[in-house]
Amino acid sequence: MKLHVAAAGIAALLLVVPGRADETERELQFAAPKRISAGEGRLYPSPVFHDVDGDQRLDLVVADLFGRVTFAKRTETGFAAEQPLKGKDGKPLKFSNW
Repeated sequence: MKLHVAAAGIAALLLVVPGRADETERELQFAAPKRISAGEGRLYPSPVFHDVDGDQRLDLVVADLFGRVTFAKRTETGFAAEQPLKGKDGKPLKFSNW
């Protein structure tokens, strides 16, 4: 996993997902990396993988300096669009550092 900050101030997570191993060479081969945007205007995004919805797939959760928490649900083909992570009351979670 590699964090990359683009020139426009957009942070992105470079995710390398293992591909299938070639049985003749018996070496692990990786699929091509995919860039996942962490949203515009976010400072110090902190990504982590966590199963948010209990479907046994690790979703991508991102928190930032301003206390915003978002997630991108893992699907069979990749990740869904990033959306706010909400509490039991239905409101977006926010953790203030100030």
